[in-house]
Amino acid sequence: MNALRDDRASAAVTTVVLLPLLLTVLAGVLQLGALRVAAARVRAAADLATLVGVNDQDDAELSRTGVLRLAGDAADVAREYFERELELSETLLAAPSSEIAARADIVAYPSAPSVDARTGARYERPAVRLAADVPLRTPVFGALAFQPVTTIGVLAVSSPR
Repeated sequence: MNALRDDRASAAVTTVVLLPLLLTVLAGVLQLGALRVAAARVRAAADLATLVGVNDQDDAELSRTGVLRLAGDAADVAREYFERELELSETLLAAPSSEIAARADIVAYPSAPSVDARTGARYERPAVRLAADVPLRTPVFGALAFQPVTTIGVLAVSSPR
């Protein structure tokens, strides 16, 4: 009978000691999963913004010369669309979408060939490039003695085909 009590006591102590550790690991894994989903949404927003920006083409130039050239406001169109797409994930962001979009480095290369000053990439077609650091809320990490905000860097480039 004493051996049975000792086993029960040992199991209870092990449970009391390991349960918080297991719950902490579970919370961290769930936060990592949520962070991956948020990062995918941010990447999708950047990709869509550059695609919309590159579709803003100078139709007059195209009809006159047959040369594909982006409109002068292609970067502004991409910035506006990036902000609009980020608004859909506002609850995940640690800053307002308008502030993130305003700080984003969005450049349109209206004619080709062009060289990107930031990345050094050479574009053989007109292109729109977006580079942004997007702060995301990670409250579980904050509770686990890490940073409550994680910054995701995103780089997206689109050109017409």
